[in-house]
Amino acid sequence: MKQFYAKLFLVLVFSLLLGLTASAVDIWVSPGGNDTNSGTEKKPLATIQKGLAKARELRKVNDPLIKNGIYIVLKEGDYLLKEPIVFTPEDSGTKESPTVIVARNNTKAIISGGVPVTGWELVEGKIYKARLNRESKLRSLFVNGERKRMAGTDIPVNGLGNWGSFKIEGDEPWAFGAGSAIDGIKFSSEDIQSMKNPEDVELVQFNIWTEKILCARAFDQIGDTTIVKLQQPYGAIATTMAWAGKINYNKKFVIRNAYELLDSPGEFYFDKNTNWLYYYSDGENMNTAKVIAPVSEGLIVIKGSSTNSKVKNIRFERITFSNDHWPLMEVAGSSGFAGIQSLGLAVKYIPGGNWHHTEYNSTDVPRGAIQVENAENIEFIRNWFEGISSAIAINLVNDVKNSKVEGNYFHDLLGNAVNLGHPQHYKIGDGAIYGENVEGLCENNTVANNYLRNSSLDFRQAEGITSFFVANTKIEHNDIARTPYGAITCGWWWGNADIPPSSVAKNNSISYNKAGNTHQVLDDGGIIYLLGEQPGTRVEDNYVFNGPRCIYPDDGSAYLTITRNVVDNNSYKWMWLHLWTKRCHDIEASENYVKNNLLMNNGTDIVIENTHAFREDEFPDNALKIIENAGIEDEFKAIIPEVEPAVISIHPKDFKERDVFH
Repeated sequence: MKQFYAKLFLVLVFSLLLGLTASAVDIWVSPGGNDTNSGTEKKPLATIQKGLAKARELRKVNDPLIKNGIYIVLKEGDYLLKEPIVFTPEDSGTKESPTVIVARNNTKAIISGGVPVTGWELVEGKIYKARLNRESKLRSLFVNGERKRMAGTDIPVNGLGNWGSFKIEGDEPWAFGAGSAIDGIKFSSEDIQSMKNPEDVELVQFNIWTEKILCARAFDQIGDTTIVKLQQPYGAIATTMAWAGKINYNKKFVIRNAYELLDSPGEFYFDKNTNWLYYYSDGENMNTAKVIAPVSEGLIVIKGSSTNSKVKNIRFERITFSNDHWPLMEVAGSSGFAGIQSLGLAVKYIPGGNWHHTEYNSTDVPRGAIQVENAENIEFIRNWFEGISSAIAINLVNDVKNSKVEGNYFHDLLGNAVNLGHPQHYKIGDGAIYGENVEGLCENNTVANNYLRNSSLDFRQAEGITSFFVANTKIEHNDIARTPYGAITCGWWWGNADIPPSSVAKNNSISYNKAGNTHQVLDDGGIIYLLGEQPGTRVEDNYVFNGPRCIYPDDGSAYLTITRNVVDNNSYKWMWLHLWTKRCHDIEASENYVKNNLLMNNGTDIVIENTHAFREDEFPDNALKIIENAGIEDEFKAIIPEVEPAVISIHPKDFKERDVFH
């Protein structure tokens, strides 16, 4: 008992040393601080992790001084991570006393997963090199704040067909049965020669609405042919998919990430065997340039242990997140990106390639820069996400409830901004990834008032905001533009899947969004895209513009209400509503305002009424009011930049991505 009171006394003294604001405690952190300090404004800690440890000490004794919360206040500067900051149930706050990580008074606090690279030496011409201590390949680099690109072919390279055979026994943990797959792809030796570090090399191709990134393991030269052997088993998984998952081995590929391809300004290559990072200067002074190489695989992990042991009541506010690293999907020592659709990626071999029959237990989503699982009342408010290299910035992926992503600025993302849920939530509790008492529905979450530009720069098939099997989810008042595929997607499961529809998704709202100028690379998607049966789901009061299929309930979509949307297209060929199959059913669309009343309706029990159609005429006042109210609300409009962000590309200036599209 004496030890308890002694500890309580020390905690109370510690509380008084910290800043107290209306019964809330401030724990101060600064990159120039010291973790042996007390954590006051004048004597800040050095790391966020130490701030969390201090917060846990206060909560263990239920200190009354924290009844209105604990604020971990970040001073100006870069908080460099080598690995993500992990929040566990022990870090939880309460509804009345949340734990808040915040930057105040316009302070720019950056949580960065990168390391500075200095000591550049001239190799030849404009190629420089510097030491970088890491063991894996590098997929992103930032010079003076600008994203640079992996060294690659300036123009796409034609494949000459597939090569070899890779056998699958069927009892492997990554296989749903026995079969075989190709083992490589052939190219002309005039286009591609053998490369020193083949395991670094990536081959990229698009197919209608999907993307494949295949990773090499070896190069063989046979006569005038170069054979690129694939990393296995992921190569087998990626090359045996059905439908638009198929790869055309006689079409064009982007080849990238090899020193032998380092021939243009703005390109880089990291040789992990020698620890030399090479960069082809784009006019920078490499003696003074600020070069950042991402190293941390993710930035924040918020993860409970089960549906009964969650992380709760954590908020991030006015923080900048940047410079994380993601090494692609990994299966049994091999890597790649085998896109099914949206953020659904194949991670298991299926004979015949039909992923539906596995009830989506062969499908996974990438890890996010922010990864949230088994959590409740988690909030990201008024933050900045820039220079993100993961396929998802914020991933609310499993058993996340009553959480909010609001008022954030997303820009310069290799993938998308926000994902909710998982394809394996087709059924709850049986998943290959999340088992009983761990797998849980994502519900009662809000993604609102966010600004998205330059998203999915590499992972082109990811919409700006994605959601799978979710319930009572609000995706509202977001501003999304210039996406390579769609803007917003909600749902999963197709009517032709030969498995019953899921009963999980319901009562979702996609409303008051402003989204357009989409599908700049991939095709066959919607600005707002829906899948599966979702009783009570509403798509209303959105302003969408310039997309080939503006509102697209795909195969099997049902029990939707689509009303009071304004659709403004500058092409007479683009459809405002796309219901292409009789398996779409029980959908009502009414009181929508559309330029060019082009639509497809092959559905069953569809009601389309009171559509207000225009060609050259201006929209009436009712439509203009919808446009005015769509997008970011007044409270959050400060996140909208005065000047539209410039377009970012990870390809050479004159490169046409449609050349690797088929």
